[in-house]
Amino acid sequence: MLITHKIEQTHFSESEAIIVDFILKEGENIKHMSINAIAKETYTSAPLLVRIAKKLGYSGWSEFKEAYLKELDYLYNSCDIDASIPFVVSDDFTTIAHNISQLQIETIQDTMKLLDHDSLYHAIRLLRDAEEIDLYGVSDKVLLAQQFAQQMFFVHKNAHICLLPGDAKVQATMSNERHCAILISYSGETDFVLRVARILKERKTPFIAITCIADNDLSKMADVTLRISSREMLHTKIGDFATSQSVKCILDILYGCIFSLNYKKNLNDKIQIAKQIDDRVSGYEFIDEE
Repeated sequence: MLITHKIEQTHFSESEAIIVDFILKEGENIKHMSINAIAKETYTSAPLLVRIAKKLGYSGWSEFKEAYLKELDYLYNSCDIDASIPFVVSDDFTTIAHNISQLQIETIQDTMKLLDHDSLYHAIRLLRDAEEIDLYGVSDKVLLAQQFAQQMFFVHKNAHICLLPGDAKVQATMSNERHCAILISYSGETDFVLRVARILKERKTPFIAITCIADNDLSKMADVTLRISSREMLHTKIGDFATSQSVKCILDILYGCIFSLNYKKNLNDKIQIAKQIDDRVSGYEFIDEE
């Protein structure tokens, strides 16, 4: 998935490929193997292992090994539903319904396990102090960002989204240290998002990254990173069931925390606005406030 996907996208020499195949096959078994032991098992040399690690963006073998084992530990943690292929051709509608709903539950639980206390508080401080909030993402993540922006409007926070990549670069160029940006990218390696991130760094605009558990380029540049459930393959999948649910969960948490900073006023304002503009009624008396 994460490091594995990076491996699949990297060109290796014939000797390096032998080592890579060995690492992928052995998985967690390399935990107690030294660099020289792996070199001996693959009839190669220790410098080749270091070269592989550097090709994958790590400073050396030890850093790569630690990240790889950490990812395997996360991926092997028990989950009942495959996030990428939650149902198969033989499943009936009831099974599909059960699997997707169970995946949503597991995804939120996974997201909460990855939510770091200090990172969340740092993100809230950045949003609280910002005069303007700018959101960047691609595909369906933009729709989730739009919902978040609408919610922030009710707590008197201006949140902006650019639907076109060209407009997003303009928006980033016009930002400054009084802005705060939220960049959403599952892989953390999306070219468009990374270009925006570099512009924001030049403009001294603090930004929050919402991304996977990998130590990717986006997280390295971000002022704070909030991790999302990272069990979904990048390409081999039925849909973005897990990633979308996880991103939505994070955005809802950010909104809820900002709302709580001035709880009574925000709740009163929300109710008063709803009374003025919302004319919906329901035949179900429990939810029909009239």
